[in-house]
Amino acid sequence: MGNQLAGIAPSQILSVESYFSDIHDFEYDKSLGSTRFFKVARAKHREGLVVVKVFAIQDPTLPLTSYKQELEELKIRLHSAQNCLPFQKAAEKASEKAAMLFRQYVRDNLYDRISTRPFLNNIEKRWIAFQILTAVDQAHKSGVRHGDIKTENVMVTSWNWVLLTDFASFKPTYLPEDNPADFNYFFDTSRRRTCYIAPERFVDGGMFATELEYMRDPSTPLVDLNSNQRARGELKRAMDIFSAGCVIAELFTEGVPLFDLSQLLAYRNGHFFPEQVLNKIEDRSIRDLVTMLQIRAIEFYLTMS
Repeated sequence: MGNQLAGIAPSQILSVESYFSDIHDFEYDKSLGSTRFFKVARAKHREGLVVVKVFAIQDPTLPLTSYKQELEELKIRLHSAQNCLPFQKAAEKASEKAAMLFRQYVRDNLYDRISTRPFLNNIEKRWIAFQILTAVDQAHKSGVRHGDIKTENVMVTSWNWVLLTDFASFKPTYLPEDNPADFNYFFDTSRRRTCYIAPERFVDGGMFATELEYMRDPSTPLVDLNSNQRARGELKRAMDIFSAGCVIAELFTEGVPLFDLSQLLAYRNGHFFPEQVLNKIEDRSIRDLVTMLQIRAIEFYLTMS
């Protein structure tokens, strides 16, 4: 389904502020930028600041209600997960022009916090690392997989409480190893070239040939919720564990990424190991933890359980 979403990313949309004219409970505050699919804004609500993600409706036949139901199910499942922050509200037709997603605003993500004074000390880093693994465990025990764990999706409050957010159920599980276009489109939204996708998610591009021919057919719907792509592309728990290990490594190396795309593909084929980055982690127990997360993610998950 994620691959089919590529066809509906809006090529041109209005300023994010213009979409607030039709909603009454939220007052536009400031723009927070944009991604492939969304314009992002901060808004004021009577209960506090919120993040609003705006999806411009280019095709009125899109089955947005199905996506809304999926997000509501995600919210219900993660209701008691104290380190997870799903979208609290989804409006599939907030106006005639757009659908909107709403969640609590948190100022800093982990990527920003690593380089912000006062810098984190070792005890604070350990506390954050523990919470990252706890958040993943909470999600998995609730039957939820994240799919795109990276420092930009780990929010950190002023008292160092961690919230895992922006669950990526709409993104493709498997990516062709010989074509970086899908990775760039869905996962490299920050343009950092960092790649924390589990290596088993990159597969022989030949398996996509039939699907690509199917998508080129003009009768193919832009979003086909009845296709078997989701079943074929089920996210595994170990995939999230690998990504979490990469995030923890970046935390303890003062922001040095463990892999970029080419390095991860070489790692997948046994031609690269990030020992140069891992050696920057002075805390040996953390270094051993990250190494285990990279090499034996499945065994680590079983240990956690």
